[in-house]
Amino acid sequence: MLALKSSGNHPWPWANAEDQAEAIFAATYPAVHGHLNQFREALLKRQDQGEHWWELRSCAYWGKFDRPKIIYPEITWRAQWCFDESGFYINNTVYILPAENHWILAVMNSPLMWWFAWRNAMHGKDEALRFIREFVQEVPLCRPTDSQRSIVSDTVRRLIDLTGEQHAGRSAVLDWLRVEYNVEKPSQKIQNMAILDADTLIAEVKKARGRTKPLSVAGLKALKDEHLRSIVPLQTLSTEARRLEAQLAELVNAAYGLTAEEVALMWQTAPSRMPGEAPAV
Repeated sequence: MLALKSSGNHPWPWANAEDQAEAIFAATYPAVHGHLNQFREALLKRQDQGEHWWELRSCAYWGKFDRPKIIYPEITWRAQWCFDESGFYINNTVYILPAENHWILAVMNSPLMWWFAWRNAMHGKDEALRFIREFVQEVPLCRPTDSQRSIVSDTVRRLIDLTGEQHAGRSAVLDWLRVEYNVEKPSQKIQNMAILDADTLIAEVKKARGRTKPLSVAGLKALKDEHLRSIVPLQTLSTEARRLEAQLAELVNAAYGLTAEEVALMWQTAPSRMPGEAPAV
């Protein structure tokens, strides 16, 4: 992604260079200039350009993308609030809260908040929820105790680490399947591999390869071995994540003062795609 900030926000070498600006830009970033120059006419017609045709429009909060922040989608089918400290830049329909606040993450991903949002947020196509600014600004966020905040922070941090480990593990297995078994387009089941036993994995790989590429005995054994070596650990991570998410849900319910009867009622009236599972009675 090219993030060419406006000269009004960033001290580029060509800032304030007037007639020499493009020559300096071309000399500083020749490959970028050559690429963008292909689209010069369209870029010149933009209403939202910066000081020069190759720049993005002025933005007062560029620096906030580089800081720790919470990211959430405006249109969503499930609770998807996440934390970023890698300096990701995002496009519109996804928004940021420039804060390192694990309590907000715990609340906004909780079953309680999804229950609340289902009844108060705008609904879109196919029952997606829209977390527009007016709704997010008015979300009733309670204050946890110091103890609750500390526990939540440790738990959320562990969940973030678990998510990274799971993502890396899945990516490694998918890459292995692509190289060793020519699985170029993995099915939804393969992508959600943490729920698969060895036999189901084998069946999905056979389906992806087609009848013209049957598995050999060695290929079958390698799949079973890799399931034990790579996917079983992913299942362990997934189990831990579900346990921690349930703990967070209980902490959020307690912070909001819900009684056992109110929690039961919340689950009895739960909307579609409620995070987690109803606690055992």
